[in-house]
Amino acid sequence: MPRTPIGHKDTLGDIYYKTYTEEARGDLPHQLVWGLKQKDIFVKFRACRDWFLGSFPPSEVNRQRSRNHEQLYRTYIIAPFDAEKKAEEWGREGLKNKLHAAEELLSKERAEWKKVCEKDNQRMYTARSKITDLEAEVGTLKRKVEDAQADKGALRKS
Repeated sequence: MPRTPIGHKDTLGDIYYKTYTEEARGDLPHQLVWGLKQKDIFVKFRACRDWFLGSFPPSEVNRQRSRNHEQLYRTYIIAPFDAEKKAEEWGREGLKNKLHAAEELLSKERAEWKKVCEKDNQRMYTARSKITDLEAEVGTLKRKVEDAQADKGALRKS
């Protein structure tokens, strides 16, 4: 059985050009499947209809013709709106997730910062107390040196 070159997604134009032969035409003048011409505008219903019929596979054309007004309205008006609404919701959810992640990271960094500050304060307090102890020790040593020099000076005078 010979296999047909026509695919299930072929448009009427594809089918026409795949099956067109000079022998089948005979003496008839060449006539296109649709009446579209260059510079046709889609304000005219016939041009739109011809483009629609020639641009989609016959099964799609028949499927769209069998739909009623409510189905077409839901498919071409409501469905894109719902898809856009879902995309916005997903975008909001993504932004909320990013915000929560940033908040968690900030709270962790704050906790770590407080720990570091506590350690630093403890270290500084220890250093300050050592410095004050050493300053006090230096003061006592200076007094001892002054006392020793005063005693030495008193011994020399006598």
